[in-house]
Amino acid sequence: MRRINLAFTLVELLVVIAIISIVAAVLFPIFVGAKGLAYRESCASNLHQISLAGAAYSTDYDDRFMPINYQPASTPNSRNDRTWVQMLLPYVKDFAIFRCPADFTGRPQSEATFDQDLVPGDADSQYYTASQRSNYGYNFQNLAPIVKTPAGWMAEPRETTVVADPGNTIMYMDSVWSRLPSGTPSGGGSWLVVPPCRYYEPTAAGVPAVDSFTGIVKTVSNVYTTTYGWEPGSPNASNIYGGAWPWHLGRLNVAEVDGSVHSLDPSQLTIGCNVLGQWAGSIRNPAIYMWDIK
Repeated sequence: MRRINLAFTLVELLVVIAIISIVAAVLFPIFVGAKGLAYRESCASNLHQISLAGAAYSTDYDDRFMPINYQPASTPNSRNDRTWVQMLLPYVKDFAIFRCPADFTGRPQSEATFDQDLVPGDADSQYYTASQRSNYGYNFQNLAPIVKTPAGWMAEPRETTVVADPGNTIMYMDSVWSRLPSGTPSGGGSWLVVPPCRYYEPTAAGVPAVDSFTGIVKTVSNVYTTTYGWEPGSPNASNIYGGAWPWHLGRLNVAEVDGSVHSLDPSQLTIGCNVLGQWAGSIRNPAIYMWDIK
């Protein structure tokens, strides 16, 4: 009886391994892209829900955007010291909505504990620190600036009706807290982002620049800011995009004032302005610039 040899030869084994390697190399980018797309869509859903919550807040509060936080000078405690993220929590019911699924960075262990600077053990102070690391930054300087007045710093949320183009005016976007020297994101997101340009380009020689945050002639120190503009020349800086960050394969999600959500390349955030560090550039085309209320 003739015996059949079922064993693989070394050459055959190497051929099979090579084929598997080639198939894996072809399919791996597809799997990564599909996973990244799923994260992006989940993130967009979060932003949509946050936008609905913001609209509900404005309905309840005289049709105005929410301030970045509520902290009156009198009786400061956790019941009246809350970030904009906490203000929207009653509308979304779930703090997890403020976390981008593509963000796997480490965060402080204490982020979900009570803020001991407020009232220890008070439920209203929960997530105070964590809310500042929300993955969705708020375009507050254009929608709800904090302006220095003779009476002190005052929040001046705009009325939603003053936004000329709600479908092309940024309200929230993917953000980052900080970056390591290597440029790798670190620490989660940032609850606030800043625009790439601040002042409108003068219409004629000798005409003072107008501040897009306040609508008045150029000012420097009377508007609160977390950082002075973008740092396009510092590739490892956390504010290279003003705190915004492309978590989704080089793109980021942006929610407009009207609630629409888009996926954009970071370069699209600068449309209508020439970007220079520390707001040295100017807004050249307000009609297409996506940050100000026009």
